[in-house]
Amino acid sequence: MLTRQGWATLVASAGSFVVGRFLGVIELYVIGSALVALIALAFIAVNRRLPELEVSRAARPSTVAVGERSRVDIEVQNCSRRRSPRLALWEPVGDTGGAEMQLAPLAGGDSVTAAYRIPTMRRGRVGIGPARLQRSDLLGLCRRTTRLGGSDEVLVVPERVPLAFPGLASTGRLGEHIRMRAMGRTGFEFHSQREYVPGDDLRRINWKTSARVGDLIVRETTPEGVHRCLVVLDTDPRRYDHDGFERAVSAAASVVTGAVAAGAITRLVAPGLDLRGPDVAHETLRRLATLAPSTAGLDHALTGGAHADGLGLVVVVTSTVASRAAAATSTLVGPDEVMVLVTTMAPARGGKRFVAGATSLVDLEEEWNRLVSGQDGPSL
Repeated sequence: MLTRQGWATLVASAGSFVVGRFLGVIELYVIGSALVALIALAFIAVNRRLPELEVSRAARPSTVAVGERSRVDIEVQNCSRRRSPRLALWEPVGDTGGAEMQLAPLAGGDSVTAAYRIPTMRRGRVGIGPARLQRSDLLGLCRRTTRLGGSDEVLVVPERVPLAFPGLASTGRLGEHIRMRAMGRTGFEFHSQREYVPGDDLRRINWKTSARVGDLIVRETTPEGVHRCLVVLDTDPRRYDHDGFERAVSAAASVVTGAVAAGAITRLVAPGLDLRGPDVAHETLRRLATLAPSTAGLDHALTGGAHADGLGLVVVVTSTVASRAAAATSTLVGPDEVMVLVTTMAPARGGKRFVAGATSLVDLEEEWNRLVSGQDGPSL
């Protein structure tokens, strides 16, 4: 196709013919003819058959968190025996532009490599390719574009912050509450056996062992910590601004990652989303990377399998403490579950409730870890 210079040359040639005929100047006919010949030669040059070129690329890494670095290594190989012309390579990247590279002529069998950075400032899928080879003549009158290679993508997952998971050794307000809950439960882990002492809970007597030895024997147990974690993500766009929703997604990803790292049975619930199982951490990051706001309710997603044996932590990531998601979840919290609110559109004001404000990710990390361990940093 003609470039801007090509169209200008074509108009100039037509003008030379018109003025030459009007004034009767033969030299203008010669100039117009020469310009037409240049355009014809340029058209022939750019439409000559290219050597067989192969484009391959590798994204390292192909999954990256917001703000982390990712690059694409691209290789162009001349698979024929003919020498390739000078070419411009343009690789589309996402919906914001692309990477442009100039390729020197390649002899048969030779290859050249280049690399460029992937924009990772926001979560989502960043599409890459297919590559476009642009061939121009020496005067820049004509250009031909050829697509080569397939397309790939880089998945940008939500940014996460390290959040301590509450346990029996936690010293913060939430940690102490969970420890008191654990001490009041009978579902403890077996530790050892000893003789009965007046005042011991009769439910802990091991009757089989007692019958065998002739004395009452009780089981010594140790308190159980939090074994499961339910994370509820409110996606109602009417309650968030753009940044608030992004913080909510990051907060949910951070809680799930921390719970899985602590060995808790973890589940993530959002409108149209119910993730659980051994791959819940990986699947959560993958699905949250493209999660969009939704006005669908959470009532249906919260039903079924919410309660189980052992202590549980229910974390509701929402806009404010007065949100509909917080109210709906509070009615379903069982007697062996502790509810924590993470609010991204308002500071932590929950009274006796456990609330961590997330008006920024820094605030989320500090307030959550202060609830759990009484410190600003994550506890081990």
